[in-house]
Amino acid sequence: MGGFRQSVWLQMAGEAISGLRSQGRRSVLALLGVMIGSASIVALMSFAHIAKTEVLARFEQIGVNTVQIIADETGQKWLDPVRLQAVLAQDTQVLTAGPMAVSRNQIYIGRLSEQASVVAASQNALEILSLYPESGRALSKIDGCNSVAVLGARLAKESGARLGDIAYVESYGLRVVGLLPSYEPQALNPVSPDETVFIGPECSGRIMPRTGFSHVLIRIQPDSDPAYWATAIQQRLGSEGHAVSVRTPKEMIAAMNSQMNLMSAVLVAIGSVSLLVGGVGVMNVMLMSVMERRREIGLRAAIGATPTEIVFIFMVEAVALSLGGGFLGALAGVALTGLGCAFLPIRFAFDPMVLVWGTGIAGGVGLVFGIHPAVSASRILPVEALRAD
Repeated sequence: MGGFRQSVWLQMAGEAISGLRSQGRRSVLALLGVMIGSASIVALMSFAHIAKTEVLARFEQIGVNTVQIIADETGQKWLDPVRLQAVLAQDTQVLTAGPMAVSRNQIYIGRLSEQASVVAASQNALEILSLYPESGRALSKIDGCNSVAVLGARLAKESGARLGDIAYVESYGLRVVGLLPSYEPQALNPVSPDETVFIGPECSGRIMPRTGFSHVLIRIQPDSDPAYWATAIQQRLGSEGHAVSVRTPKEMIAAMNSQMNLMSAVLVAIGSVSLLVGGVGVMNVMLMSVMERRREIGLRAAIGATPTEIVFIFMVEAVALSLGGGFLGALAGVALTGLGCAFLPIRFAFDPMVLVWGTGIAGGVGLVFGIHPAVSASRILPVEALRAD
């Protein structure tokens, strides 16, 4: 008996699909409306996924076991180099420490004159950030304060600077010994490398508004907990008279995920507006179908079809129409994302779940907008339907 009932439901589902085919252009137009809505949702979700992937890649470049210490900006002094070195030398969890002093200064390089970031960076800091010159050489410990500098890509391009030229920071002349290639903004890097002048830490006293280091990048043992270590080092430096804040990759990733999830929800909500329009189109097609098939509905009811079975037939039509449009739209959305990435400076990253979400949301819209036409069909009385015909 159960097998017979199952075959009946399958037969009705097949009849529902046949009913969609018989509606021709109307079904195609309704499907196109759902397809456009699904494509917009999937494209927006895909771009959000790509943005998230790009940010995570920047963390992977530096390493999740890297911690950033930031000195209090309100004090007259930044982190004292001698005390900082003494504290870090006693910590067995520290692998590498890269101190930096960061400020904004007026620079004059060739034809370029503007406010730009100036970073007095140790060799370790540049290595942790993986900043290596494209031409010339990097800053080294033997430079001391020989007034040399490495330029970021944008500054070098817009100024037309070449190796050996003199770059002026405020009134101090620095000989350009290296030119960096273009870099994307980096996690835990307080500046954009392309728009920065890098100088040796020994020269910071001449140019920086405060003495000491404003930032320190610390690479700790891979098996250490960055959050636990960050709390400990903050307390230790606090006991030395330094007010600092500490940023770890985990907390930055958590904050980023929260922002990305919020952005994804907003984008999906925006895309859902067009999908709702497609849902209205599905409901319109189904209502027209109910009106044109009153005789068929009446005959079904007269020979024993229950209201539940009639609702099932029309719900299958609505959901099938929406799922078909949703799936085609999801594929179109992925294709549009890939096309957009070809013209934008971002790398395409495919998330299979966008296909599931795009198709599933479209199916849900079809389910909601198909209820009214299906219930309306189930309430048609056989006698009235046959008499009207």
